[in-house]
Amino acid sequence: MQQFNLKLAFICAVIGMTQSALAQAVCEGEVVFQCATDDADFREQITVCAQDESYHLVRHALETGALYYDTPLVAQASTTWFDWQEGDDLSIELGFWSVDLGEPVTLHARLPWNDMEEAVAMDGEAEMWLQSPHWQQEVNQTFCLSKTVYADTEALWSALGERGPVGLFFSQDVIVPEPGAIDVARVTSQPSAAGLPVYASATPNAATPVWWQLFEGDTVDVIAFEGDFLAVAIPTNGVDTCEISADQLYAPYDGPCATGWVDGAFLERGE
Repeated sequence: MQQFNLKLAFICAVIGMTQSALAQAVCEGEVVFQCATDDADFREQITVCAQDESYHLVRHALETGALYYDTPLVAQASTTWFDWQEGDDLSIELGFWSVDLGEPVTLHARLPWNDMEEAVAMDGEAEMWLQSPHWQQEVNQTFCLSKTVYADTEALWSALGERGPVGLFFSQDVIVPEPGAIDVARVTSQPSAAGLPVYASATPNAATPVWWQLFEGDTVDVIAFEGDFLAVAIPTNGVDTCEISADQLYAPYDGPCATGWVDGAFLERGE
C-alpha cells in the first residue's frame, strides 16, 4: 500500500440542503474524512480526525450541533479493523467501537482510482457511509451525499505508522503460540443470534472491541490460551489458512491471519 492523497472539495451548499456544511475540524487532530448525510429532514455531519496513533469519529447534527454518540468513538490505529483495496476504485474501511451501542461502527469510503497511475483519480464519484455491524447480513447503514465527501488519504497514514503485522490486528494482547495450545476447534453453540464474539482482549469488558463473530458449526484455529479464553487466528483479506509453522512458535504471532479471543466454553477442541 502506498500513500496517496485525495481532497475532494466539501460542498458548502447542496441542492435540497437547508444548512450549509463546511469542511471543518470538529475533533482534535487532522481531518481525514468528512461528509454530510443524505437525510434531508435531519442532516448530520460525519468527521474522522487522526491524532497521534488513533482516529476519532464525531457525528453531529448540522443545525443544532447535537452529538449522535454520547461517548466519542476512538479507534487505536495499531489494533483496529482497517482495510485498503485497490481495483476499479479504492475501497477503505476503518473500524470504530461504540461503547454505548456495544458494537462496531465501520466507516466505508469508495474513491475513484486510477490503476495505471496507482493513485486516486481526481474525477469520478466518491461514496462514504457508516455501517454497523459489518459482519452480519442485516446491517444499519448511514449514507453520505456523494458531493459532500472529503477525503485526505495522506493524513490517514500518519496514525498507521506504528501498525503492526496483520496477525496482531484485533488483539490488543500479544499472542505467543505454543505447541500445547495449537489446535482446531468447532463452535458448538453461540451466546446469542448475533454470534460468538471474537474480542480484542483475553479479559473483555463492555468497552472491549469485537471485530469478528463466529457462528455455530464454524471451525477456527486456536493458537494460544489465557484462562478461559482461547486466542484464535482468523483468515481475512484473501488468506486461506492460519496453520502455524514451526518457526512461528514461542514468538509473538505476526500473521498472516488476524487474531482475537473467544470464550472457550463455546468451542470444542480437537475437530
